[in-house]
Amino acid sequence: MPSPQLEALRLELLRGGVAPAYVDRTITELADHLCDLEAAARASGRSDEEAARIARTALGDERAIAAAILSRRELLAWNVRYPRVAHCLQSAVTIGTLPGVPLMFCIEHRPELARWVAAVSVATVLVGSVLTGLNWLILVV
Repeated sequence: MPSPQLEALRLELLRGGVAPAYVDRTITELADHLCDLEAAARASGRSDEEAARIARTALGDERAIAAAILSRRELLAWNVRYPRVAHCLQSAVTIGTLPGVPLMFCIEHRPELARWVAAVSVATVLVGSVLTGLNWLILVV
């Protein structure tokens, strides 16, 4: 589990538009590097608190790390690098799936639709028979 500082860096990178796979790899590498720096400081006879402080100082400021990563455009997710293309693709997918929405609704609500179709059919037959009877009465009279 990364430290809270590394978790804050992770969130900052994700908000900045860096690809999630690269963010995960970067945080894992930084956490491993931080552990190695702490182990080296402990091996040189430092206390745990002092080793953590030395390792944090040697690793550097999270803001500087985030700024260095965010300045490299190739590390950004493709939808951040090409927002117009991403927007067009999103619109195309949305427009392409719209015709399937009524079909999915009908599949999901089959029992209700079957009752509705049966009720409309019965009503059509009843109204049709009443109108036919009235039409027959008008012709006879």
